[in-house]
Amino acid sequence: MSDSAAPKIIIKHRYTDAVLYEYQPTEEHQASGLAMRVALETANLGGAYLGGANLDGANLRGANLRGAYLRGANLRGANLRGANLGGAKKLIGDRPAFTLGPIGSRCDYFSAYLTDKGIYLRAGCFFGTVAEFVDTLEREHGTSEHGQEYRAALTLIECHARLWTPDASASQAEATAEAVEA
Repeated sequence: MSDSAAPKIIIKHRYTDAVLYEYQPTEEHQASGLAMRVALETANLGGAYLGGANLDGANLRGANLRGAYLRGANLRGANLRGANLGGAKKLIGDRPAFTLGPIGSRCDYFSAYLTDKGIYLRAGCFFGTVAEFVDTLEREHGTSEHGQEYRAALTLIECHARLWTPDASASQAEATAEAVEA
């Protein structure tokens, strides 16, 4: 092992250069190439701009993602269980995030999140429940090609939710186990 410490990882605001987060990786993490991944896993990502970030395989379990901008972020293999989306919503299940697209009038990505408060959707600036989205969809797109496309996507999202939302007893057992660990 070397006498010098691994270089500190500093995350700064992209416009003001203000330091948002600092992390001192271990030599082991630096040598294995995992230093940045570990830094992101331990950071408070609330409100962070992570558009296009490669978070493949990152353990973001319990991370604060409230207001984080994730458009185009690679979340493949990321552990998002228990991540905080804001408003006391926690992601649940083994596959809590589902994104498809680009679709719709904005030709953008449409994301669904399985939470302890139900399914939440993000489409452009919209973030809310399925019922709220359907109301907005009716008003803005009716039966147009975009409305039809979003409805087809909702069918796929509902199937995903049926397959990957843990049942209440499993969720309760997990919450109890996490409380015991704490």
